[in-house]
Amino acid sequence: MKVIGYKRNDFTGNDGKEIHGMRIYLTTSQASGPDTDGEACESIYMTDDKLARCGYTPKVGDEVNVSYNRYRKPDNITRIKA
Repeated sequence: MKVIGYKRNDFTGNDGKEIHGMRIYLTTSQASGPDTDGEACESIYMTDDKLARCGYTPKVGDEVNVSYNRYRKPDNITRIKA
């Protein structure tokens, strides 16, 4: 996956707790199938706490590996190469 952008995204949860983090935009792979062309993309949300635990600061152009927890929420992100 390659980081193509990121955006600060802070909000207040339903329980009133403030959540601080970033929405990270990634290319995932070459699109495949009939009538397709180009790359597929997605966005993930990582809290500041998770990013600090991973030791990762988003940077456009980084190639990264994203790990998900059993609920399919992003849990870890590591840089493969810049």
